[in-house]
Amino acid sequence: MQSSRRNRSAPIIIVAALLGAIAWSTSAGAGVTTNSRLNRSSLASTGDVLTPGETSKSPSVPDSTNLIAFQWRGDTSPVIAVEARSDSGSWHRIATVGEADGGADAGSPDAVAASSKLQDGLLASDPVSVREVDEIRARAVQGTLADLHLIAISTATVKAPLPIGSGLIAGGAAGSFIAIGMVMPRRRLAGAFAALIVGGAFIGSSLSSPQPANALIPNQPAIISRAAWGANESLRVASCPDGPNYAQPEFVVVHHTATSNGDTPSQSAATVRSIYTYYVQGRGYCDHGYNFLIDRYGQIFEGRFGGVSRGVIGAHATDFNAGSVGIALIGDFSNASPPAAMQDALNRLLVWKMTVNHIDPNTPVATRGAVIDPIIGHRDAGAISGDGTACPGNAGYAILPGLRNSLRASVPVGVPWSNLELIQRTPGSVRFAGWALDPDTLDPIDIHAYVDSNGTRHLADLERPDIGNAFPDNGSKHGFDITLPISPGSHSICLYAISIGKGRNDIIGCARTNGSPIGFFEGIGREPGWIGVSGWSLDPDTRDSILVDVYVDGRYIHTTGAVVPRADVAAAFSGYGEQHGFWARVPVGPGLHTLCLWGISVLADPPALLGCRVA
Repeated sequence: MQSSRRNRSAPIIIVAALLGAIAWSTSAGAGVTTNSRLNRSSLASTGDVLTPGETSKSPSVPDSTNLIAFQWRGDTSPVIAVEARSDSGSWHRIATVGEADGGADAGSPDAVAASSKLQDGLLASDPVSVREVDEIRARAVQGTLADLHLIAISTATVKAPLPIGSGLIAGGAAGSFIAIGMVMPRRRLAGAFAALIVGGAFIGSSLSSPQPANALIPNQPAIISRAAWGANESLRVASCPDGPNYAQPEFVVVHHTATSNGDTPSQSAATVRSIYTYYVQGRGYCDHGYNFLIDRYGQIFEGRFGGVSRGVIGAHATDFNAGSVGIALIGDFSNASPPAAMQDALNRLLVWKMTVNHIDPNTPVATRGAVIDPIIGHRDAGAISGDGTACPGNAGYAILPGLRNSLRASVPVGVPWSNLELIQRTPGSVRFAGWALDPDTLDPIDIHAYVDSNGTRHLADLERPDIGNAFPDNGSKHGFDITLPISPGSHSICLYAISIGKGRNDIIGCARTNGSPIGFFEGIGREPGWIGVSGWSLDPDTRDSILVDVYVDGRYIHTTGAVVPRADVAAAFSGYGEQHGFWARVPVGPGLHTLCLWGISVLADPPALLGCRVA
């Protein structure tokens, strides 16, 4: 559609309802089922106590059961032999378990949720993998077990999930829209950019920021998203509707799941689903305990919901969850060493994760009254918290020294920290404000700003007492407020914080200005023979009022000017003035009609759909 008033053809209209914040997401693995089911059956009559040497009842389990666990009241450190009867009819011991090691921090949402669901001191064991068994029973080896129950989790066999590609975020709120007051943003349907309002001004936000050659950011490895492995998100939402929770990551805790080492690639996804179901419905937690899980084939799975690049607080190591990244190796590595593909995937995941979260593998971390390495095994955390465990198994623990050495040579350190707090466009310029510092110095650092391919140098040297309070070792002169001249139309703009040492330069933020109009179809009213419409629209390339076209049932009917004073729009879009509101009356026949409004660019940019309403 052209800006000329003549020979208009009806535009193709795609209308999306914007309810609150809308996230762009990538979903892989179509066809993956999510039917993990938890079956709870009694192994003893109410009040009965199983003592050492005694065997429980032996209920049958569904044919597709792949994970079992026990719940009981009584001793907190029992030894329970897990016995199974196979199709042949013979009984055999498949594992020995006790109370589950590792879990929620005291007072955390997970702990509160579990306390409300598992009342009267109900305890839970670690899960055990099973395959093709008919019945399960427990034999008390040490300690007493009252009100013993069996938890059996079954899941259908599914095809192997598809990985999330490098650079795509799995399961987080990437590219969310932000609305301020009555000023509503819109999504650009064709192209890789989303319209965004930040700090009261319009700018286009890039979904994938371009990197210069010297920005040595490691690639995100392929990560199988929760959607791809079949997470039933209703379990998480029903358990803890207010989650997830976040903390700045400072260290990594490596686990093993102590489940089967015999999973096929597709069975790995089923195991991840079943562990998730057990965490939420069996142990009563908010979500998956781990942030990531890795199988023997090198497949990396997104664990807890909240965004793979963010510091999501899990429930994997008692008192060591906030500030940690919990990664579980799928299998039992008490004696068998993790396969090479698994170790390679763990290394690649940590190079990326530690880089994006500024975890220095060379610097010990003071936490919980102790000083720890930035990469520890679960048993190291347990030795401090008192939650004794052998996790990640002797053979799993043995790979950690080599992993640390590799990461110390691979993870860039001395990377600047920064935050972009304001992006504001006015006619002929765009303004950026925020802060940036290099942890290796007290001095202000350089910022390089690029408009398309043209770069300029600036200094982050404005006084920021809040930054000085947050980072007392680095001083307070780290603020910046930069205004860059831009010509009308679309531009790509990037800001980089420049490292003073061997660390890489860090991208502060990238944005893309959009020359098309913006606005919102706010109101509609009906009277006999007429429909009235109102709203606001402006073109970011000019302070002047622009034209708005009205279409009824796909046909051009009328043009009005956005000339009505709107103080709220002027307040939200600094520098653009007030003359951007509009209202108009158009004639219509009887019955319902669809009205669509389009903002017309002052240049050659495409018109912008402001909205459609039915009246």
